[in-house]
Amino acid sequence: MSSENVIAAAAKIVADVVVYRVKKREAANLATSLTLALALGAGPRELGLRGLFGAALNVFVYLVNDCFDVEIDLAAEGRDLGRTRHLAAHRRLAWGIVAALGVALVAGGFVAGGGLGLTALVNIAVIFAYSRVLKHRALYDLVAMALWGVSMAMVGFAPAVARGWRLAGLLGLLSVVTECVQVLRDQPTDEAAGVKTTAVVLGAAATARLARAFLCGAALYAAVMIHPVGLVLALGVGVRLTPAAARRSWDQLRVLFGATWLVLMALVRWG
Repeated sequence: MSSENVIAAAAKIVADVVVYRVKKREAANLATSLTLALALGAGPRELGLRGLFGAALNVFVYLVNDCFDVEIDLAAEGRDLGRTRHLAAHRRLAWGIVAALGVALVAGGFVAGGGLGLTALVNIAVIFAYSRVLKHRALYDLVAMALWGVSMAMVGFAPAVARGWRLAGLLGLLSVVTECVQVLRDQPTDEAAGVKTTAVVLGAAATARLARAFLCGAALYAAVMIHPVGLVLALGVGVRLTPAAARRSWDQLRVLFGATWLVLMALVRWG
């Protein structure tokens, strides 16, 4: 390919990652990380820096996941095949973008300071372990997502800030719940592809029970470690959790989680 074609293909790969995740209402971790930073007293300059880093980190982690999942996504019904076929046709280029982004995130993170270099290293390790191995293993997929929820939240605070870790712990628990819902949603296609997620191995009913247990745990954690208003998260146990209802349930829970998180962060900052 000519240099112009390479640039165009690379730009499409990155744009497809962004557009697809926005359409799926994912990457909300960027908002939670920035509101966490704001709650901990970050000023405009720090918020802007952490926001740029977090945006680039999201492109990186989702592109890594998409690169590993090309064959599964090509075989799955209801996927954006145009996007996936383009990625499959330019997989070496996509991995090149991953490598360049990874180096830029680590180097830029250490130059910027505030723990962002460590954040980059941790997230690189977590996303490769999750995408390559752990997402295909029952229960390990939930553990990996808990780690991912905390590691992405590291965008919002320096490692020495103990309060940041306490707040990020809630995001780790909530990430387990959303992962349960997502593996429920994908159970039919994952089972057909031979992917052994928690929902495929344990079944829908057991996965739903796990989600509700972690949701209650998250509500209790929020109430004890942050503010009693966090108990409102327990309302999520009433959401229907089945493969057929999972898409709608995912949206309902994300609204509950997002609204509760914003209230909690406002209480931490100004309460």
